[in-house]
Amino acid sequence: MLKKIILGGTIGLSTLSFGEYAPWNFTVLEGSLIKSNGLPNGYGASGKDTIFELQGTTRYDLLDLYWFVDRSNIFKDSDLSDKNKDHEKKNYTYGEFNPRISLDGLLNKNLSIGPVKEWFIAYQFDYDNVRGVEWGKNKGIEKHYIGIGNYLNIPQMKYLKFDYFKTNIYARYIDKNYSRNEKKWDGYLFNMAYGGSFYQFENGMKLGFSGWLDYDFGARHGSSKETHDSLQWQNQLRFYFTKNISVSYTYQINNHFSQVNNYSSNKNSQSVGIHYSIMF
Repeated sequence: MLKKIILGGTIGLSTLSFGEYAPWNFTVLEGSLIKSNGLPNGYGASGKDTIFELQGTTRYDLLDLYWFVDRSNIFKDSDLSDKNKDHEKKNYTYGEFNPRISLDGLLNKNLSIGPVKEWFIAYQFDYDNVRGVEWGKNKGIEKHYIGIGNYLNIPQMKYLKFDYFKTNIYARYIDKNYSRNEKKWDGYLFNMAYGGSFYQFENGMKLGFSGWLDYDFGARHGSSKETHDSLQWQNQLRFYFTKNISVSYTYQINNHFSQVNNYSSNKNSQSVGIHYSIMF
């Protein structure tokens, strides 16, 4: 499911000595209405959907936290076959929870090296409440990822200014996955997320961008379908009318979506969205 990345930064713990890190904390919350077309589907034809999404980014001392929850099919217009076989025209929920703890802060040292300006112990949890006929009574997914992450310094260009750029590399433990490779460590995930701006207008409006990439690899073959390496790469162009209100266009490249090579699992997708955010 779509993931949107909102403004992040690199902030240090105010009571410790971090060298270049600034002692401040923030939270950003955002609500979005997203209309998607051409969504990939490893178990049927590509489809469309309308999603309501809540997401948040928090930096508080050692904690760097990103999370989101998607509520699908809010206008009963979804035609994704794998989501509707059991509950035609009903809603489902998908979410991710991604806390990271600063290693620089834990060790009270500046561990920056080259382009890396801060290191983290990283964790991610993925879940949904989908139940598919093809997988019997095994309901939804629950996956745990544990690894290491960072923030990177990216050179600023005249018309391309990065506010943040982060990466993570994880080992994956699968608790639930529609009866495929469950109750075991299986595979790895590399991801990155970035965002910034192209141009700031004099009246306060702004043209910005964000994106993320997920690459799943190294998984063993599942019990029913061959498991492939999988790539999703999303880039979003966003126009900010104010600091709080914006609209977006998103294009996502999909290769072996859901780690299978079936039906429309290689279908690229597009979406438009309207967003309202607050920062405190």
